Amino acid sequence: MRNRVLAGVALLVAAAAALAQEERVLTPAEERAIRARYPESWEVEIPAGTALARLRDQYQHRLQKIVETDVQDASPYPLWFRAFLRDQFENLPTHGPYQYPRVAAQLLEWMVAHPDLEAAPPSAPRLARELARTVTAGTNINITNFDERNSESFVAVYYQSPNFLVAASNNISGSGRQKQFASSDFGATWSTSELPLADEAQFHSDPALAWSTDGTAWAATLGITASPSLIQVQMYKSTDRGSTWSFVAAVSTGNDNDKELMCIDAHPASPFKDNIYVAWDRPGSGMRFTRSTDQGTSWAPVLTLSSDAAIGTHLATGPGGELYVGWPDTDSRELRITKSTDGGATFGATRVIATTNDSFEIAIPAMCQRKALIYLSLAVDRSGGPHSGWAYAAWTDRNGSTADPGCGGTGSTSNSNVYFSRSQDGGNTWSAPVVVHSNPAKTDQFNQWMDVDPSDGAIHVIYYDTRDHAGRVRTHVYGVVSRDGGDTWVDETRITTDFTDETVAGADSGNQYGDYNGLAVYQGACHPVWTDRRTGVLGGNEQIFTISSAPAAAGISLDLCTSKPWACVDAGMSAGQLTLDCPVRGCLVLAAMPRLCQVVLDCPTAASGPPTYVFELEDLAPDWQVGIVDADGQPAPVQTADQGEKRLITFRPSEDRFVDTRIGDYYLVFSLHPEGTPAHPVAVSISVTTSPTPPR
Repeated sequence: MRNRVLAGVALLVAAAAALAQEERVLTPAEERAIRARYPESWEVEIPAGTALARLRDQYQHRLQKIVETDVQDASPYPLWFRAFLRDQFENLPTHGPYQYPRVAAQLLEWMVAHPDLEAAPPSAPRLARELARTVTAGTNINITNFDERNSESFVAVYYQSPNFLVAASNNISGSGRQKQFASSDFGATWSTSELPLADEAQFHSDPALAWSTDGTAWAATLGITASPSLIQVQMYKSTDRGSTWSFVAAVSTGNDNDKELMCIDAHPASPFKDNIYVAWDRPGSGMRFTRSTDQGTSWAPVLTLSSDAAIGTHLATGPGGELYVGWPDTDSRELRITKSTDGGATFGATRVIATTNDSFEIAIPAMCQRKALIYLSLAVDRSGGPHSGWAYAAWTDRNGSTADPGCGGTGSTSNSNVYFSRSQDGGNTWSAPVVVHSNPAKTDQFNQWMDVDPSDGAIHVIYYDTRDHAGRVRTHVYGVVSRDGGDTWVDETRITTDFTDETVAGADSGNQYGDYNGLAVYQGACHPVWTDRRTGVLGGNEQIFTISSAPAAAGISLDLCTSKPWACVDAGMSAGQLTLDCPVRGCLVLAAMPRLCQVVLDCPTAASGPPTYVFELEDLAPDWQVGIVDADGQPAPVQTADQGEKRLITFRPSEDRFVDTRIGDYYLVFSLHPEGTPAHPVAVSISVTTSPTPPR
């Protein structure tokens, strides 16, 4: 193990030795010729006398590391930093728009924020009541609420108990440790923690999250050491619903890893249920992949999926356990995808989803420093509905072949959009790209993310949008939905309640919005997370925002009763009536069906098998959800419908839970929406009818 305290010194000694071995120092004329190719605005201020200043001085004289075609990569990196990267990462490409790791932007930001080149201490612990505090702005919730910069976020919902969510974000200039957020009430309130640093890493970048079906939350990140530079793909897990996190493994070591993401196959019928899949790119040498089939105990050898100029990835699984891995190739401008049907052991031929108009990134007025990355997001319909197994892709691209609008191109007709394509044949062929949103002229849409609701197959997409600002630099987050497999897109909605402007003084111009946002959807509950720098946030810094969204009835689960028994209460019962009363937010009101049929209803019996029950609930306020769970706490299949003042719940017990011609151990479960009023009794009239036929 290296001594982290001596790491900076070791780097300087090594750099000095390497410098002594150089054939010569550049002449002033040669240095001026190199500098003339690069914008002066790319330089950054560095405090004098620091370890970073000494590092800069060493590499100012090593600009011969930079080749003539280096300028094709327009990332805003100083010349000395480019020479440093060329020295640290020996296998970097020497041509094309993607020559430096995308995470190099975070590396530079961390070095400037920590010029001693040593890991910062963890954020100070906060009292429980402070950790649970969230700041709301209308329907928007600031889940960070720290006086530090947070950007590039991810979110995941636990399908077995969807009141539990985890989210994460970068925190490069603060403690450097990946911020982790956890909610147990559908996103209404959040606690905050951090990933610990491991394997000599000095900071984290590029968050990714997923849940396994046993309730373990998983996080992937890049663990980065600045001096000497290492970029590892690291895995962490939480066994307490996201409250605390522990290091599991570095699944790829070395210093040529970039833009990792992960997914877990959580489909209950998949032959590869709970397989953990991780993919990342190596600049100039393609896509890499590994997996764990034993809950992270061991990891397969790293598999090479391509040898192209891949940048960024996304992974998604289908209802039969099929696994898709997709990425953009910056050389060909192709969006590429490959599929595994054996749980990630092997992969089939690479297919092309589409060819993009732009390559790598797009300079738009709202994001012209870091630029909007052409990132691919994937999803598969696992609902069992008419589009089950269909694969979907969404990405940001520029319209047409005209040049990027750039920083000052507010009047340019060139703009970025969010595009969509689908495959109905297992990823072999893909439909022609379509724009998913309304498309006002001279506006930009970018940093999209997509998820498909596994309960009903609805496709949800979120994105930044400049349509509400004539200057084309202020953004809102919008969302749009397709319920017919991508044929039509409806319910376009502005999610944010205030603008963000990442072009003004004080904004994080090198990082801006980051490369992606997060989105998780389940049973109608939509959970987006995004980078937000609206007026009034702490310190004027980028924060992570979300909205609270409770699931539809089928998402209600008794798992809450295990973690918070005091939050589960019995319904008041009298003939033909239930009284619902939630004393606190996030509680469940339970009505056990055997007792319900004895006290409130005269439930008919059926000797030949379980009938279909139709419960009619009258005067149930719209801020109450209702569902049915069995004795194991698992949601039962139900259909809900509103008929005027009545809500109908159609349900058929399973054969093994229809005991002695009567309904068995099921519960009607009522959940108050997080924005509803607790401690307010509601009387609900209830009746029941039966039918011998199953529900349709």
